Amino acid sequence: MSKKTLVLSIVIPAYNEEGYISRCLDSIAAQTLSPHEVIVVDNNSIDKTVEIAQQYPFVKVIHEKRQHQVFAQAAGFNEATGDILGRIDADSILPPDWVEKIIKAFADDPKLVAVTGGADPYDVPLKWVGSTIFHGYIYLAGAVAGHRLLWGSNCAIRASGWHKIKHKVLLRPDIWEDYDMSFCLRPQGSIGYIPNNKVGVSFRAMHTTFRRHVSYQFRSVRTFYLRANPLRMFLFCLLWLWTLPVYPLAAFDDWLLKRREAKTKT
Repeated sequence: MSKKTLVLSIVIPAYNEEGYISRCLDSIAAQTLSPHEVIVVDNNSIDKTVEIAQQYPFVKVIHEKRQHQVFAQAAGFNEATGDILGRIDADSILPPDWVEKIIKAFADDPKLVAVTGGADPYDVPLKWVGSTIFHGYIYLAGAVAGHRLLWGSNCAIRASGWHKIKHKVLLRPDIWEDYDMSFCLRPQGSIGYIPNNKVGVSFRAMHTTFRRHVSYQFRSVRTFYLRANPLRMFLFCLLWLWTLPVYPLAAFDDWLLKRREAKTKT
């Protein structure tokens, strides 16, 4: 008796993404293996995000009024009908075989409940520095957690796993929903990593004010506080504090980016 062929749904939370979503959807259209469905979850956009998404015949647009990607993600997962729920952001640019590799990973390992992958930043002058710091941080954070942590711009979970945890995840905007989902999924099976499945992403979160960026990053600390034991929480705080010198580097990178844009315009 042959095994059932798995199909994958892609869920994309979107809020005012008119500058990014076309490249994201173009990369999905170019996949070597088409996804079962693509769901763009409009989270109260006031720009042309929905108009652009609706130009792609394979895209289904749904709406989530509760403002934050944690709510948009849940709405998309609940709407999806695939065996696997892929989760990316509107600025994610997928490699051509992203869907194919995700499905193969789950088909090859029945114990796998989720997978994630790496980042290939496309809008930072100091690209190799940003990429190295990002991947190092993700690896160490997983070591502290005791299991791999999902990264929301490039991950996928079994639909069966989502239905087991959807009433356990913390639907609140002051945490990292991908980390929270990782803690909830781990008892359901293993969380894997596909090393050769990086997605292009914007590091736009780095190009904000210092205060805003630190506030955003502190949500990861809060997630550990709510989900991990005190020792893991303490160790993660040390890891988080160790990364603070990265923020001046991000400010320098932002300055370089603005100089490059200014030269392009002249």
